[in-house]
Amino acid sequence: MATLSFISGLPPFWILNKLKSSLTYLITLTSGLLLSTCINIVLPEALSQLSNEKLNSSSLGPQILLGFITLYSLDIFSSIFTNYFNDSNNIIEIENQIEVEIEISNTLQSNLENDLNSFFSIPLKSYIFSVLSNSTTLGLLFHCLTDGIILTTTIISNNSSDDSNHSNHSNNSLLIILAIFLHKLPASFSLTSILLNQKLKKNIIIFHLFLFSISAPIGAWLTLVLSNLLGFKETSNSNSFILLFSTGAFLYVSFHTFISCHKHDNDSLKLSNHSSDSSIVNWNYLITMIGMLIPLIVSFTHDD
Repeated sequence: MATLSFISGLPPFWILNKLKSSLTYLITLTSGLLLSTCINIVLPEALSQLSNEKLNSSSLGPQILLGFITLYSLDIFSSIFTNYFNDSNNIIEIENQIEVEIEISNTLQSNLENDLNSFFSIPLKSYIFSVLSNSTTLGLLFHCLTDGIILTTTIISNNSSDDSNHSNHSNNSLLIILAIFLHKLPASFSLTSILLNQKLKKNIIIFHLFLFSISAPIGAWLTLVLSNLLGFKETSNSNSFILLFSTGAFLYVSFHTFISCHKHDNDSLKLSNHSSDSSIVNWNYLITMIGMLIPLIVSFTHDD
């Protein structure tokens, strides 16, 4: 899962190298992908694990809202954190190292050498700072970490079920694993596209993508170790809370990305009479719809 997640985040680099003007369309596609993934895959995944009693509970909405508010708060505090360092002299060096630097070398060997040299030339604190100050990465990291937790707790719950319910638990476990796997691929692609649009350095983006790829396995292993140490067997209540909270976090990332991507479309139509500007907005609309359709089709395949 980690390897495929990392690989699925690499195509935006190739697309941008081949078509340098494609970044706008990549981020537009991403906005539709993330929002549709949240609505068609992540949210149904969470609701499918709730009993009828919990579905009718008044705590359903607040748990999702709590995840949304948590990521919104992290976004605000990360901005304060960034502004604090912007007021100090030390941030100048960090910002210079995180500036855009996408260089295309003539040969693969020179590319590899340049990437390795530039990767190790950047201090570790710069990589850590870039993650802590980026709400998109933090949100997706947290969501993938909870995916790993859900994956392990589902397997534990399945193993501890009796024979009469074992078949139903097995089917539910397979559906959860499949849903987690399916929504990580577009999320990985979207993360890289968003970070490219934020004009981060390539090595910084790869570091974010690497953390994103390993966060789910880390969450799974940590949950397995803790469950063995503390003797957790049934965790349906905690599963429900984690899924709903994580859904709220994912919803904030997708909503924030969508609004940021399309906030200038209406202004462009109002302030400009040029047909070229109108054509760009129309293309953005079409590409967004395509991005929304992909997770929708995947969800239908998953249900079948």
